[in-house]
Amino acid sequence: MNLATLQTRLDDFLQEKVVPLPRQQKVLISIVLLVLPVVAFYFLFYADKAERLERLTGQQIALRQEIDKLRAKQRQLPKLEAELKEAEARFQAISVLLPKEKEIPSLLTNISALGTSTGLDFLSFRPKGERAQDFYAEIPVEIKVRGQYHNIGLFFAKVSKLPRIVTISGIAMGNPKRRGNEVILETSFSLITYRFLEEKKDGGKKKS
Repeated sequence: MNLATLQTRLDDFLQEKVVPLPRQQKVLISIVLLVLPVVAFYFLFYADKAERLERLTGQQIALRQEIDKLRAKQRQLPKLEAELKEAEARFQAISVLLPKEKEIPSLLTNISALGTSTGLDFLSFRPKGERAQDFYAEIPVEIKVRGQYHNIGLFFAKVSKLPRIVTISGIAMGNPKRRGNEVILETSFSLITYRFLEEKKDGGKKKS
């Protein structure tokens, strides 16, 4: 069943079963119907993000240590050069999931464009200060949007498919309004993206 068919059936259900009900019952039913799909999207697409981030960070640390050891031996053992290149290639492949500092603005622009393309209006989009970890930095963004609840779920699904790691938490929905047969509501949430902390030439990590 595609999204259009699902929406048609849901609209028919609302028109036949919900619209005739008293206003208080309609509000309660609307809130339940609004919250359940988004909660489902949250657990389906984001429950494993923290575990994945921890696993990738652990792999980065292990590969960084391996690269450092191979570099120390490279002067004495030229045959290890191939192993060094292989380790660096694997390290770079993992680092693709954590963008560098200069790539963050374009990533946030892409996320905003995803919301607009799914029919959402952005009421606020406020990047917060970075939180540095061992080999990566968290970049939180406080976002508030307005739109149909199924469009909000579609936006979350699209964000989950981005090649970069992005997590969403603190979802809060409210102020539901009817526009014809559609329910419009405001949703606020915290979006966190991550960037790789590049090393300085002297061996330290760059700070932003």
